[in-house]
Amino acid sequence: MTPDEATSIPELYERALQIAHEGRYEEAASAFERIVALDPHGELADDALFQAAHERDRSGALDLAARRYQDLARTYPHSPLALPALVRAVRILCHLERWQEAGELASTVLAREGELGPFDRVLLHAARALERLAANDEPAASSYVERGRSLIDEHALDAAGRISRDLAALYFALGELRRRRAERIGFVPLPADFATVLERRCELLLAAQSAYSDAMRAYDAHWSTMAGVRVGELYAALHRDLMRITPLSGDTPEKRRLFEGALRLRYSVLLEKALGMVEHTLGMAERTGERSAWVDQARRLRADLQAEVRAEQAALDRLPYSRATLEAALEELGNRHAGAGKAAGAGRATTPPSGTR
Repeated sequence: MTPDEATSIPELYERALQIAHEGRYEEAASAFERIVALDPHGELADDALFQAAHERDRSGALDLAARRYQDLARTYPHSPLALPALVRAVRILCHLERWQEAGELASTVLAREGELGPFDRVLLHAARALERLAANDEPAASSYVERGRSLIDEHALDAAGRISRDLAALYFALGELRRRRAERIGFVPLPADFATVLERRCELLLAAQSAYSDAMRAYDAHWSTMAGVRVGELYAALHRDLMRITPLSGDTPEKRRLFEGALRLRYSVLLEKALGMVEHTLGMAERTGERSAWVDQARRLRADLQAEVRAEQAALDRLPYSRATLEAALEELGNRHAGAGKAAGAGRATTPPSGTR
């Protein structure tokens, strides 16, 4: 019996389940929370709190859902639901990009790693990797990523086609590691072994793109948007860094202008790849109703890229050279700049899956 009505706790629990079944998630969460408040030491208290957190999650109240899951583990530490609740809290914190909280909680849960299934373990290692990346501790992040990848291989978790969202977090962390390594490779001052250095930058770009592509295979709109923006940024950053290259100081003004035009003609394709990726990402976000800050970032990136494409074309139009002349200058540059051909041709391999949701 309850203080204000002649209804038992089991009846209240069944009523809350029915409300949840009807899709009234917030109302159901409140009903489950009321059970905990009325009978905090009862047989259904831990289960009701777990259900309350689940319904908060389904309603989109992610911050509150994460807190409810952690409340369960603190209040009922011996409940069989305590460990699954903490894993769910880590998953939500990763979605919210609260990397430090996610990583710290994952570190606690990893002490009981042997009690968890492989997907949960991959998620925890991904959370630790993302937390370490946020702290600029790349060696530790790499270690956690490799532990997660070992689990994926050991348990054959990455079958063809769609993958678990928990794997998406790990692949995004892998993409972030490779992106950082790629963007540390610059071309000013121009290295003597420019072709080799450019080749290495492009190899890392493609490796990062591959990891982000794997993250998109989870068909999760949030992770796919994050990954799509990052791929666009990869191509834009490579274009920006290549355009910083300057000709030899001994060259004549004529040769310098020709050099500039040749660079713009060759590497403008990188901007086109970046813009295409961002357009695909925004299209996916519109179809799925994704409204995260990453969508706003994608829109800003698209506007910047559109402006850069226009600026590149205007700069080419101002040069007193025909396309044939610029093509000849490119031939003269030879294989020094051939490495970016890999990156320029790779963008078509990475677009958010059309069914992402």
